[in-house]
Amino acid sequence: MAPIMFVLLFLVVAAVVVFLAGIRIVRPKQRGLIERLGKYRCFAKSGFNWVIPQVDRMNQVNITEQITDGT
Repeated sequence: MAPIMFVLLFLVVAAVVVFLAGIRIVRPKQRGLIERLGKYRCFAKSGFNWVIPQVDRMNQVNITEQITDGT
């Protein structure tokens, strides 16, 4: 095989790994807060979301109602 084929294969494998590393799943009773470089970017809805690895960070927040005793 030519050396160019090894380089192309490496680039394809690296792209697939980066894509899979960025997948985040948000459950229906949660909401995801996406920060880009530590600054608020947006809220993620339920389901599959993709973030840029090492640049974006997602914090998942539980949004279910909690009942407390009023006494």
